[in-house]
Amino acid sequence: MTKVFGYELKRLLTSGLFIAMLAVNAVFAWYVLTTEIIEGIAYTAPFSVWSSCAFIGKTLPIAIITVLLLQAGYYGKQQKRVEILTAAAPMTYAQTLLIRTAVLGVCFLIICLVDSLLGAVFFAAFFGYYGFGAFIIPALLEIIPCFVFAVGIGHLAGRFHGGLIYALLPAVFIAGFLGVTGAFDLFGGGFFSSYPLTLPVGADGEPEFAINSVWLIARLIYLLAGAGVIFVCIAARPKIKRA
Repeated sequence: MTKVFGYELKRLLTSGLFIAMLAVNAVFAWYVLTTEIIEGIAYTAPFSVWSSCAFIGKTLPIAIITVLLLQAGYYGKQQKRVEILTAAAPMTYAQTLLIRTAVLGVCFLIICLVDSLLGAVFFAAFFGYYGFGAFIIPALLEIIPCFVFAVGIGHLAGRFHGGLIYALLPAVFIAGFLGVTGAFDLFGGGFFSSYPLTLPVGADGEPEFAINSVWLIARLIYLLAGAGVIFVCIAARPKIKRA
């Protein structure tokens, strides 16, 4: 399993698609930082936890689109050639699916790490801010449920037809960029851009950071739903014809 994981990870990380999309993610992240975050989100400081969470939420749609594009490769015709090489390893279908999910997870985390490093450079260079520890837990609450839900839906779509994964891309774009602001905002960019406006302003001129309980419940629902879909894909052992 370790060898297969290493092979799959190396194959994706060195692919032209991943390298190109990593560059796209980085450029977009810097664009968000220098055009939106620099002004502060919802009248908060650009280096506040609110602004940091909004930044992550605004960059997540492109990261998820990248994951889905990589995932689509697992359900395409070229994947059959790769499976000839990986079939030598005695693995169950469940192990194969989990390895692929883990590989996609590493790719996703690399993208998030690059975006976060750009954010850290931005906050340090423009504002002399280095207190990044406060950003970690809220960031994880954003990215983990988002990834698990998206990759779960991607696996389910891919089992029916590889082309269905591409059909998910417009849905990701709409959900990420066309004004979703409630607690069930999958990415969080809209939520963290609007929720601070509903809170009282503190002594420092901005609302104290507090995570809405409804938003937390929504994150749990997305996490469990995504994990449940992955389990269903594993349990539905007979393979449906792919593209």
